[in-house]
Amino acid sequence: MQGFHALGLNHETAPVAVREAFALSDADKRALYAQWLAASSGELVLISTCNRTEAYVFGTASEVALARTLLSQHAGQCWPEEASFHVQDEAALRHVLEVTCGLRSQVLGDAQIFHQVKADYRLAVEAGVVGTVMHRLLHSAFRAAKRVAAETALHRGTVSVAGAAIQTVHRYFARRGHPKLQGLRVLVLGAGEMARLALEALRALAPAQLLLANRTQVRAEALAQPGEQVVPWPQRYQALAQVDLVIVATSAPAPVLVADALPPRCQDHPLLLVDLALPRNVDPAIDHLPGHHVLDLDALKAQQAAVEKRRQEAAQQARQICQEVLHEFVTWYFHQQALQPAIQALRDAFETIRRQEIERHHRRFSEIDRAELDRLTRSIMQKLLAIPVVRLKSIDPESIDFVRGIQLLAQLFARPACEEDLTAVSLPDPSRLLERLRVQGTCPVTGFSSILTERLPEGDA
Repeated sequence: MQGFHALGLNHETAPVAVREAFALSDADKRALYAQWLAASSGELVLISTCNRTEAYVFGTASEVALARTLLSQHAGQCWPEEASFHVQDEAALRHVLEVTCGLRSQVLGDAQIFHQVKADYRLAVEAGVVGTVMHRLLHSAFRAAKRVAAETALHRGTVSVAGAAIQTVHRYFARRGHPKLQGLRVLVLGAGEMARLALEALRALAPAQLLLANRTQVRAEALAQPGEQVVPWPQRYQALAQVDLVIVATSAPAPVLVADALPPRCQDHPLLLVDLALPRNVDPAIDHLPGHHVLDLDALKAQQAAVEKRRQEAAQQARQICQEVLHEFVTWYFHQQALQPAIQALRDAFETIRRQEIERHHRRFSEIDRAELDRLTRSIMQKLLAIPVVRLKSIDPESIDFVRGIQLLAQLFARPACEEDLTAVSLPDPSRLLERLRVQGTCPVTGFSSILTERLPEGDA
């Protein structure tokens, strides 16, 4: 039976060494979506950021297992059960909403995650693995995120991993006599969104010199402002000898700085390397070299407790917004569950009549004319159905009009048993269906899990 599922790895469940093996590029996601389409009819959205690789599924238990298998095959290793999570139904819906709103980010209230989820959603839509239900869920999540931004203080101040990293760097050097990075030279490797956010935060601290390097040099040149130096990518190791701080945020699948290639460093003049990438872009062995100190995402997480504490009040307001949107989504879902059998029966009734009439008169037309007649009558049928279906879908499921709407469909289109050519077409009995909707569709969402997993009796929607 179909249900909602959220599963994967994130900074709450798995260390960076595990997460990086399951990180997905856009090309990886497209490849996984192609495999999914070949084996499944369920809906899927893959999310992969510096802190999480997650799959959101509307499907069966076997399709959840398929998602897990595809991720494992991509990583080339078994699924790490002990370092992963899997929630379903109400908990899965809440997870999607809270992730999109920044409530489950490493930096509480991270506004960047909203744009990352939107980009991954678009990729899933382009791949054709998103249907009506996941479309509605993700758009509900985007609406919740916009409300959180407008109605709470959750996103005020530094709320990105990059910004939090620069604050940590600021405190690190302030303790060493360099407030606001005065007199320091900084190298930024990368030219993506994370690197751009880091640059914005660095510029506010006005270091003595800012250098940029990227594998595609033209992208680094586009980011650079007057007075900032662009270093050719092959010369990045030579540039390390000139700087005090390196921010690494590329999308490379392996380290772009390795221990064996680093120039020697005086312990009296240490180099701080901050790795904001997943998979990690800085060889962890560098942290053991004299005169070098590496901060990765796990190390940054440990230093963010104080920032998160100040955001707890706003976070509570944001969770309340998520709860409201969740309730709206659940109500819509039950609305759809009640409507779909009635709408499908209505379509089946029209389609049966259309086919019977074409069959009755098919000898009067050539093969070309019959194809054109089929197209024309199908178009007319869809237009005739569009208005009542759209109207019925727009009715509040808690209103009496919704009940009457389904009852009216039953009265108008349920055919008498004596009409043998249409005996296979019948609408569900609305009385039991709607009583169930009144009890379940408008109840608190805490009962959602049991409702979704319960199979309806024969004849119900």
